[in-house]
Amino acid sequence: MAQLIVMPKLGLTMTEGRVCRWYKQPGESVQQGEPVVEVETEKITIDVEAPESGVLAEILAPEGATLPVAAPLAVVAAPGEVVDVTAFASSTYAQSSNAPQRDAESALAGAKRAADGFQSSQAETHSGTIVATPAARKLAREHGLDLSQIRGTGPGGRITAEDVERVIAARRTEPGAGEPVTVYSDGLRLSGELFWPQRPLAEPVPAVVLCTGIQGVKSLGMLLLGQALAEAGIAALAFDYRGFGASEGPRGWLDPHLQVRDIRAAVAWLAGDARVDSRWLGLVGMSFGGGHALVAAADDPLVRVVVALAPVTNGRRWLRSLRAEWEWQTLLQQIADDRQKRARGGDGEWVRLDALVPPDPESRLVLETISRQQPGLEVFPRVPLWAGEAIAAYRPEEAAGRLNGRPLLIVHGELDVLVPPEEGVAAAAQATEPKRLMLVPQMGHFTWLRPDHPVFQQVMTEVINWLRMGWNL
Repeated sequence: MAQLIVMPKLGLTMTEGRVCRWYKQPGESVQQGEPVVEVETEKITIDVEAPESGVLAEILAPEGATLPVAAPLAVVAAPGEVVDVTAFASSTYAQSSNAPQRDAESALAGAKRAADGFQSSQAETHSGTIVATPAARKLAREHGLDLSQIRGTGPGGRITAEDVERVIAARRTEPGAGEPVTVYSDGLRLSGELFWPQRPLAEPVPAVVLCTGIQGVKSLGMLLLGQALAEAGIAALAFDYRGFGASEGPRGWLDPHLQVRDIRAAVAWLAGDARVDSRWLGLVGMSFGGGHALVAAADDPLVRVVVALAPVTNGRRWLRSLRAEWEWQTLLQQIADDRQKRARGGDGEWVRLDALVPPDPESRLVLETISRQQPGLEVFPRVPLWAGEAIAAYRPEEAAGRLNGRPLLIVHGELDVLVPPEEGVAAAAQATEPKRLMLVPQMGHFTWLRPDHPVFQQVMTEVINWLRMGWNL
């Protein structure tokens, strides 16, 4: 039976994609799962696979065509199968996209017209028009960049999204370095940076510990937060967890409860600094560290106020949300087999972090871009497989109910697909008053973490005001 290949939707914000190249031509055989066409979204370039084995009956969208999500690209049919391509494609598109039949027919017609339009655009290119991908044009428009000043590295000199991102990164103001400090946790040296307010310190100041995410290093967003807090008159301590970054400890030892111990050691360190008013201590955590902030605060009376940004609050629910059912069952079996092997004296398995926590395409692109900008930074370090079991047993949402009147602010992006908003909602439901759940439109997981992003300014204003309220300042 004939199957339609359509423009895939790879994120909540994706509305269209561009056909880059076809690996197969009409009449050629294809195997189920075999790459058939390369498409480019706003963020990445991916291969779209054949939905079943057969022959490529007809290509509906030529190379270079930009089409909306779910628009028909091609038809795969059984050998010898006769297909009314127009009727089949338009009806299937209508069913898959919930579009009226007339809209489906319009989309199909648009795909067929794209060949002529693309040839026209190629002619314009030769007459001086700048050649750039849709993603590159969108990025340049958002950041006020002149594409004519950017050198393209794509085929034929085409400007890609990565070319624009490099220019953005080069002109972006990097977070200033804080004061290097060493915190000891269970005898291990933790590498930290302390950000101080720029104004003269006539009296002790409020301070927070910044709890980083699952990559375990302070350089992933924490330095930026520390600088913004210091500019608001709040000291901020960021550090690498044990076993990650420049801190001591077994490499990659991803144990959430040990990381909470590291956070409490950092709180104690701040409380012992004469420049800090120990009555005004708080925690600001992000992602996996957002969950840590809840647990550490529940057990540490020194913490007076808590902010959790896109927190992971139920490890099992979170890991399950990142994969299909068969992948989830496979992971559970791998963890069980590894536990049995270790129980009999064998060596446990080690995996890349993205095998346990597979990022969505947008988050992966952001992490890989940051990795290129910071040589030596491991965004996907190797961790023991048993870390998956430790994460699955982790329940920060339960700690939210033990804050005993200490103010809690939870901020979550409505477009976050790496840590879904349900994680923040669940914790807010169990938290004691005073509390606030802030769901932010147009906020993903990583993309807002830059000083020129409007969501960054919005979130930091709320965070600073909440901290001051919690300390009665």
